[in-house]
Amino acid sequence: MRKLLTLVAVVTAMAACTPKHNLEVSYKGLTNDTVFLSTCDLHEFLTRRGMEEIDTLILKNGKLKIDIDVEDEPIFFCIYSMDYRHSNGSQRWLRPSGEILNILYPGQRLEINAVSADGYITTTVKEGNQVNKDISAVKSEFRKYQHDYEDLMWGTHEEKLTPQQIDAKKSELKELLSTTHSNFIEGHPASKASAFFMVYLKDMAEYANTVDDSIFEGEFAPVKSQMENAVMVEKAKTVFALEEDGMTMKMLDGEEVTKEQIAGKHTVLYFWGTKQGGWMRGMPKLLEAKGKYGDKFEAVIINCKSHDPALWQKELRAKGLKWEALFAKHAGNNYPTKVILSPEGEELGVFVNQTSDYNFGFTFELDALMR
Repeated sequence: MRKLLTLVAVVTAMAACTPKHNLEVSYKGLTNDTVFLSTCDLHEFLTRRGMEEIDTLILKNGKLKIDIDVEDEPIFFCIYSMDYRHSNGSQRWLRPSGEILNILYPGQRLEINAVSADGYITTTVKEGNQVNKDISAVKSEFRKYQHDYEDLMWGTHEEKLTPQQIDAKKSELKELLSTTHSNFIEGHPASKASAFFMVYLKDMAEYANTVDDSIFEGEFAPVKSQMENAVMVEKAKTVFALEEDGMTMKMLDGEEVTKEQIAGKHTVLYFWGTKQGGWMRGMPKLLEAKGKYGDKFEAVIINCKSHDPALWQKELRAKGLKWEALFAKHAGNNYPTKVILSPEGEELGVFVNQTSDYNFGFTFELDALMR
């Protein structure tokens, strides 16, 4: 558990004789001096999107000067302002339009200027590397659209609009939000910030041949694994739809099965292995669903290329599942992943990584479909 070494700013009179902190943020335009800081290892954020720590801090003269313990690996952080919150009865949300997010690297410091205006935060990096400068620029643009979308969602927009106009504007803003990150990636295929923005994309596989492989070196290596997994999932869905010649499904006894034989059912493509704990924790969720819904859906289990096929088949038999691997030539190593397909072969949900949120998301979605 990482600890903040220093929490609150040093008074101005002492600044000249005090060493610089590794994170300094200067705010303009806030009406509340309370902020919340969340941190985690960058690797943890890239793979699980989780934050480990939350600290409540008080700005001093609009400034935040702190030291965050950065050892060998970069630290991802978010700072949320109390100015940006939405209250609905007993529930409160910190609005994304008021967040600052960047990366602290070992041996480096980061100095950020933040301005609160027009309902969202804009940031510029005064001192820091190019990755952080790119993140600040793109996220400032993103937060503008996020603010407008939040206002429409919560009915806090000032403009008088009909329900139809609200829906149309939401659709327009959704498109702008979805393309803000992808536009940067397309325009900067060799920038390491592009690797960071790829984790926000739903269609990561689409950019596999766009970006330069060098952006995944070092701290962004986990993103490459996710991209390869996304490519694999897309290929698996294509194969399942029998759009490639010579690919069929098989039972464990070797009997071939065509798509038509399970037509009319929902199907779960489950990329699964037997070696790692995450795989083993996830399989019970699928078994539980099969026990509850029986033949209302089918589960197609897909092996990873580094796994012993004989052991893998043995484990499947022991768990009472009948499908054999059928996508050997497309197999990858970034597991586990579940893909839910409609009876028509349409993708209804992709659930990656073995976390509690992942399991809840999969079972929640499947339960809703089976009702």
